[in-house]
Amino acid sequence: MRRLLPSVLIPHGIAVLLVIVAAVAVLLFSASSMVALPATIAQLWLALNMSPVAGSGEVVGVLPMVPGMVLIWAVARRVYNSVKKKASIADLAVLTTLVLLVPLVLAGIASLMLRDASEVLEVDAPPAAAMIGRVLLIHLIALVLGMGPRLWRALLRRYGGPSWLVDAAIQAIRFLIAYAVVALVVVIVMIAVNHRAFLATLSGYEGGGAVPALLILSLLYLPNIVIYAMGVLAGAPLHFGDGLISLFSVTLVPLPPLPVLAAVPSAAPEWAGVLLLIPATVAVWVCLRTPLRLLVTLVSAVVTAVFFLAAAVLAGGHLGVYGRVGLALLPAAGLMFLYPAVAVLLITGIDRLRSGMRRPAAPAPVLVDETPATDEDTEDADATPAEVEEVDTEAYIEETDEQEADADTVDAADTADTDVEASPPETPESPEESEGGEDTDIPDAEPEETGDTPDPGVDGPETDDGSRPDGR
Repeated sequence: MRRLLPSVLIPHGIAVLLVIVAAVAVLLFSASSMVALPATIAQLWLALNMSPVAGSGEVVGVLPMVPGMVLIWAVARRVYNSVKKKASIADLAVLTTLVLLVPLVLAGIASLMLRDASEVLEVDAPPAAAMIGRVLLIHLIALVLGMGPRLWRALLRRYGGPSWLVDAAIQAIRFLIAYAVVALVVVIVMIAVNHRAFLATLSGYEGGGAVPALLILSLLYLPNIVIYAMGVLAGAPLHFGDGLISLFSVTLVPLPPLPVLAAVPSAAPEWAGVLLLIPATVAVWVCLRTPLRLLVTLVSAVVTAVFFLAAAVLAGGHLGVYGRVGLALLPAAGLMFLYPAVAVLLITGIDRLRSGMRRPAAPAPVLVDETPATDEDTEDADATPAEVEEVDTEAYIEETDEQEADADTVDAADTADTDVEASPPETPESPEESEGGEDTDIPDAEPEETGDTPDPGVDGPETDDGSRPDGR
């Protein structure tokens, strides 16, 4: 607790300070009373954690995602720094509890502040279920991302799970990032096409700070619009109150005066169904770029659907008098599973079809050995190809070593012979003058060793009784 609690509190402490500064600035620029400071701090804190805010009898749950994404990044970074070197199961239990409990406590304090301020101000505490669910969701995402692939692999090995689940999750994140980039390009193109609606929204406000504030607010809501575009391009409908936006039909209602909403089309062209090829192309590209096994890719498609479902929940919500705004969750999640799954199945089927259409190569000629087989040959024939290859490799290495050793010996002998021919040694004049006193003549056959040293002056062998032939 002493080691991990400060690590968890640091990002929340910085966030609270920034929220206080922003609340004071909002009240000063709007010339409001400082009586509303506690309620403003509480509402900004809940909005930072993607929790709905309530006031004047309405609930706003569609909040800009950029501040929440920054908070997720900060918490995930602190979690990663806490576990990147070493972490025990007890450390992970404490860290998980702190990461989820601390923001819940702060959100509960903010809710109590709003309940107290509701007696004098037009504010109210948000619905408890939505508040707790949103806060837990974004901090659970931060915890999962902060633990990192290395720690997740270690946990899977410890509890007997397949380590390729981490590869499936990484594949899902790659697909979602690539698809989000393409959807962002589509949103920018739609804003450029509907530039008149974009400029008309800005022209409806007067004052020097209104236009920059609208542009900043549009940038803060840009991830929401990108997630909506990802769902619509995949074929899922987008509900905007009573309005419905999809590739096949568009039923609009008066939209809020936000410039980034100029990306919403006013009608669905007949050729809009061709845009379904965008997520399919991205899925095929990701599968070809990082090919995995069929089972791993199918699990990756499931993880993709889960991740996108969490993003769609955070991007939508209740929006005042409009009602619910956001993607149809189940169709969006199902389509996000469908595109990667179909892509990998098509790639696998095409690969197998091409493999089956290839002609088998002509068999190599077999040389018949008429030498009768021995037991060793039979044992070698029964061995597997891997064993035979291993034995042959070892024999080749040993044979090469012997050849190198023989080559070294031959070279040394050749050198010795060359030296003898170049400078032959001097032959001693007599046996006594030689170093060992040995005779230089080598007899044809050596006598048997009897254990007794023969007398150099004796001409014949001894008899059986030990006497000499000369009687001595």
